[in-house]
Amino acid sequence: MKPNFGDLNEEELIKILNQGNMSQDEFAELIAAMQAKGLNGSIMSVEDPDSEEGKTAQEYIDYHQKLPKTYPEISEKEISWAKKTLFSEQDSIENKKKAIIILAHTGRLDVYKALEKYEKKPDPELKIWINMAIQECQTFLKSNLTDRPIIDVGKISKVGRNDLCPCGSGKKYKHCCSK
Repeated sequence: MKPNFGDLNEEELIKILNQGNMSQDEFAELIAAMQAKGLNGSIMSVEDPDSEEGKTAQEYIDYHQKLPKTYPEISEKEISWAKKTLFSEQDSIENKKKAIIILAHTGRLDVYKALEKYEKKPDPELKIWINMAIQECQTFLKSNLTDRPIIDVGKISKVGRNDLCPCGSGKKYKHCCSK
């Protein structure tokens, strides 16, 4: 028997989403129920969870549990720290991951532009992270501008060496981000 998604709370909806294995119709109903509850964000499906891209995407998703307890009220001080950290050559990758997650959940144009700037010359191990963060920030920005919940659905798939690079450069992956 199919659950009535409208009767479920936010945690139950997210749990069902994480379990996957649902029809397209059920997925559409689940998304509608999540939006009705005021949930925002990006939903990413991973084509090959065992690929490097899949593992990195899963790490990004899991890292959301490290969001500050003050989320969604991220302070100006935290945003400033995150921007500074992202462009610092001395900061650790771990600090940059935290900064990326904080910025991804800040639906502001200045933050979106900072993420786009970092995307042009990211730390190599954070290329997938920054792409996912930009998508997330864009979703929160759209939601803030339209004053309604937005949920974007995307897909992470393995990139072949001769495929166009997902960074948008127009080059083949082997000549761009795979280096």
